[in-house]
Amino acid sequence: MWIWLLACGDKADTGVVEAVEQLDWRTFDVQQRGPFNVGHTQIMHTYQPIADQAERTIPIEIWYPTEDTTGNPASYFMGVDETVFADATPAPSIYTDGYPVHLSSHGYQGWGANSAFLMSHFASHGWVVVAPNHIDNTLVDHSSPLPVRHFIHRPKDLTESLNVLETLDWADPIDTTSVVLSGHSFGASYSTWSGAGASYDNIDAVCFEGEGLEDPDTPCTDSEYALLSSNQLHDPRVKVAIPMAGTDRKTFFGATGYQNVQAPVLFISGTEDGQVGNQAHFDDVTGIDFRWLSLENACHQSFTVGGCATMETELAWDILNHYVLAFARQRLLGDTSSDLSDLLDGTTQPWSEASLLVKE
Repeated sequence: MWIWLLACGDKADTGVVEAVEQLDWRTFDVQQRGPFNVGHTQIMHTYQPIADQAERTIPIEIWYPTEDTTGNPASYFMGVDETVFADATPAPSIYTDGYPVHLSSHGYQGWGANSAFLMSHFASHGWVVVAPNHIDNTLVDHSSPLPVRHFIHRPKDLTESLNVLETLDWADPIDTTSVVLSGHSFGASYSTWSGAGASYDNIDAVCFEGEGLEDPDTPCTDSEYALLSSNQLHDPRVKVAIPMAGTDRKTFFGATGYQNVQAPVLFISGTEDGQVGNQAHFDDVTGIDFRWLSLENACHQSFTVGGCATMETELAWDILNHYVLAFARQRLLGDTSSDLSDLLDGTTQPWSEASLLVKE
């Protein structure tokens, strides 16, 4: 059950941020909140995902670092966040190539800000985070049965979100040339793998037999089949993939379509969320750079708004903030520090609730 997000994490630290030119991101503790306060803006974006179908308008959530110390609370597609400042002034980038980017895809009947704790954590470390609301599959507008066109809309929403970042008139550039893509649930099992380059090896069964569709009696249109079978829905700007609480959607990608993903993958799951399937996913994966982080007692909502009876929400969020940012820094930004290396090869495991396995 989804919960309306009202706030997440601690209140914003409204202290004065240290002079930007003195900050070195390599010295930031990935587990702790970064030195910046967090700003947010929402952009309504209209585009045409399928040539012979209607235009689509999506609200896109954007988080970013700011040196502002006061401001109005951020208003998301759903909910208000008192720890984030609405339409704040972006802080200058402390990264050589401009702000690094984290792109995120929400789950089935979720919304763009349902993992706002993670978005804020990245933004406080100087990142820009962007998350589209996948209209027609959010908590308030879900279309049932979900039409096949939504499997085109999702990856295109992600690509369009990156394109929108490129239009922002900020003083410093936003580096969309290489990004981290994470997703939760449907956003993990489908969006993350699709965006990172998994091939649609089973698409004939989907489009001609209705396999994996909520409405199997309504086949793909010619234009939908052409797009899904083109294997061009991925975005080459995605260089790191982090699926959370979702394996891979074999009804679309087939048994080995994931092997076309060139990005390193950090798969994160909770033991209360189908551990047999998670273990099988790890056991079956071959041919790609793959790590599995398993959270003992975490459930499906531990990765979003919390409220899991078997694991404290703040504990789950602390672990996720730590590992996700560490993996992003190491694999996207080339951080070779020994503490990150030890964390991400499993040498050190700071929490008894978190275990990491590396696919050899």
